[in-house]
Amino acid sequence: MNKLIHGTWQEELPKLKDNSIDLIIIDPPYILTKEKWDKENQVTEELSRQLFRILKPTGNFYCWGGVGEKSQTIIDWFLIFKNSGWYFKDWITWGKQRGMGMRKGWLYTREELLWFCKDNKQFYWNADNQYSDIKRVVTMSFKDKEREKKYLSSLKSGNKRIRNVWDDIRETNIAWNKKEKETSHFTPKPIKAIERIILAHTNKGDAVLDCFLGSGTTMQACNNLNRNCIGIEKELEYYDYCKQFE
Repeated sequence: MNKLIHGTWQEELPKLKDNSIDLIIIDPPYILTKEKWDKENQVTEELSRQLFRILKPTGNFYCWGGVGEKSQTIIDWFLIFKNSGWYFKDWITWGKQRGMGMRKGWLYTREELLWFCKDNKQFYWNADNQYSDIKRVVTMSFKDKEREKKYLSSLKSGNKRIRNVWDDIRETNIAWNKKEKETSHFTPKPIKAIERIILAHTNKGDAVLDCFLGSGTTMQACNNLNRNCIGIEKELEYYDYCKQFE
């Protein structure tokens, strides 16, 4: 069951119950594009406190952000969350295929993803979903096939574990002509990336929150994986677009 809300996180998060959400995924404005919704920093100490309050002790929290010459939001946000009681787990870099910008310097092809949990002794981690689609290659040298076979059978999976550098996920195609666009949003995240997070930290029927819903990717991923989603979006254009996923 999905719940789509037109409003701001300042208005809507205080209405949610304490310890009621299993997973939080947010993609706040990076203050990087020319879009009007991308001009104001939305990540504050109050946002951090509200998210911490509503997340279950077993819950996990992911925040997308950017780092580069024009925007260092992920650094500022890391400090806000770290100083608000969250336990820092990892900093994931998504390596994209297409570049952004024409400045002098290295082509900008990365976005960042912070992973925090509420309680490091209780956070939920689905070990079965930590493997990629890439087959593991045995680099050890075995003199006999029986030892090699025994070694392979001892592994939990024949596939490689997913690293904290995600270079196996392609960007969502963005059509710039509004009449021909595939999505109504300027910077949608790939479904595969959101599904990867959901599979690692939730079970069917769990509750996922995204209070910067944007293109609705989180809600789409929850639909695909039979999770419940609460999506909050303040821009009416994007809210209307996301109604199809409710």
